[in-house]
Amino acid sequence: METPKINFLNNPREKTKGKRKKVISKLFFYPLIFLFIFFAIFSFQVVFSGDGIKETFQKINIFNYGLSMGENKPLKGQDEDRINILLLGMGGEGHPGPYLTDTIMIVSLRPSDNKVSMISVPRDLSVPMPGHGWKKINFANHFGEMKESKSGAKFATEVISKTFEIPIHYYVRVDFAGFRNLIDELGGIKINVENSFVDYQFPTDNFGMQTVNFEQGLQKMDGNDALNYARSRHGTNGENSDFARSKRQQKVLEAVKEKALSFTTFLSYKKISAILDLYNDRVSTNLSTWEIFSFVKMAKQIDQDNITNIVLDNGNQGPLYSTNINGAYLLLPKDMSFTQLRQIAKHVFDPEKQKIAQEITTVEIQNGTRIEGLAYQASVQLKNNGYKVLKISNADVQNYEHTVIYDLTDGAKADKLTDLQTKLNAIIATTNPDDLTKASDSDFLIILGQDQQPSLSKLY
Repeated sequence: METPKINFLNNPREKTKGKRKKVISKLFFYPLIFLFIFFAIFSFQVVFSGDGIKETFQKINIFNYGLSMGENKPLKGQDEDRINILLLGMGGEGHPGPYLTDTIMIVSLRPSDNKVSMISVPRDLSVPMPGHGWKKINFANHFGEMKESKSGAKFATEVISKTFEIPIHYYVRVDFAGFRNLIDELGGIKINVENSFVDYQFPTDNFGMQTVNFEQGLQKMDGNDALNYARSRHGTNGENSDFARSKRQQKVLEAVKEKALSFTTFLSYKKISAILDLYNDRVSTNLSTWEIFSFVKMAKQIDQDNITNIVLDNGNQGPLYSTNINGAYLLLPKDMSFTQLRQIAKHVFDPEKQKIAQEITTVEIQNGTRIEGLAYQASVQLKNNGYKVLKISNADVQNYEHTVIYDLTDGAKADKLTDLQTKLNAIIATTNPDDLTKASDSDFLIILGQDQQPSLSKLY
């Protein structure tokens, strides 16, 4: 029987006869909330490397009980030796564009050798989104919420899974207001700022710009300062890269961990109760309780040296380029398809394979119907799948009911033929009439039929 999923952010405070039971209940849910915040705001690195949280969990008997709940159950993806988790951070209610995700990360764990890899996905990456055309990837969560409340993270997971062609087994989404309130509730945190810097382009809640600055040295930060420090992307003095931002995020997490798990905070009923109230409706996830405990158990085996970071950027060696379309700043793949991005995601634990050039498969597309623009639409979507379209045109006859694929490679690219057949729901021709194929230099000739129009929406 499937283990029921528990929303442990809705405070399960049942009336008990003694304060001791209440405190135990709080101690059970408190570390889980911090686990979520660590996962969803920034990265796994501090959580997995910090001894404090491991020791604290080991001292809680109920934690060990939780581990035994799923002791014999594999996590999703564990049998394939790769578990993928999508982490989303958004502004939240009370902010312009509350459901636009400012932070998007794909975290992959390989249980066989306890390696972790993180892919930071830029929010301005333009991708095809079912039912909405081409949109920035940070809109996926928004569209999901507009369709059905509390379904944004699920829809974003589906979009990102299709974009990178990898399964996303779990998702965790949290808003920035929750993180800011957490630090304020803790009474602030202390950060040793390594480099002083000024960010003149830090976004405001009303889509404007403001200036934030930080001086070198040890400082006490409230929630707003800490969040600004961790999110700044355009700072001076070398603090204008995603790598610099990641380092600052680790500092913030280390400080939060030290303060949150301090003896007085951890045993403070008032603080624990207030924090639980703050995070009601702040976190959305499909993780069940036993799965969370299983992840924490894995964390004990992960060394910081086994954690790598990948940032998809528009640098000289990056896979993306920036452009401006109709006044909107966008990032698009340099190879004009998602092939390289998918190669990176597929071989996230093997950098050498990420660089291997993919064999180019060429196609010619003919419109065998009178549906205007059908061949062009198919060409755009096949390009996004890594195919090189040599030519599009109208077929000599335009009364095809079904899409037909002619294999001009004599079976040399059987895997690509199968892929095209699946994507287009097409019929594979058993013979290649000379009058249709003799002039084509492509690997495959595709003649679109009447049944193709609805099928194209499935292509990525």
